[in-house]
Amino acid sequence: MKTTNNVQKAITKSLAVIISLVLISITVNAQDFWRTVLENNSFSQIAMAMVDQSEAGLPSADGYYTNEMTAYAEYANVEAEESLDVENWMTNENSFFTTITVETATESALEVEAWMTDENRFNTMATYLSVETEDALEVEDWMYNTDFFGVTTVEVEEATETKLQVEAWMTNAEIWEM
Repeated sequence: MKTTNNVQKAITKSLAVIISLVLISITVNAQDFWRTVLENNSFSQIAMAMVDQSEAGLPSADGYYTNEMTAYAEYANVEAEESLDVENWMTNENSFFTTITVETATESALEVEAWMTDENRFNTMATYLSVETEDALEVEDWMYNTDFFGVTTVEVEEATETKLQVEAWMTNAEIWEM
């Protein structure tokens, strides 16, 4: 197992060295690559002037000078376009949606149904004002038995509550509306 791992590592390292040598030789040979690419391009005069400044001012194979001024002068020619004709659809307003038609919407008359006039459905204040009644509490026999509470005497005091009254602020609709 160790031998196969060592062999694989050695093969990988040697492949890495071989690939790096190939890449170095390609980059050394590719120094003139851009020159050959740019010569076959339509912008060759501009590109060549930018790449190689030492040849500026010498005529190229086309007879043009490769310096920057003459290279740009070739592309600075003034071009004239044909005059445009006005066609019928261009002057027709309907082609551009400038007219807007407004239609009046018609709706059927609303009908009042029975549930709409039922005050019990909408009178929410009535639920707040209903008085809750509770049954009076009664004292049972086990409540007097001292065995339940661990005391010898139990004093029972009956409390009386006053009857609740509805005050004016409780029925004021302005307070309860939000």
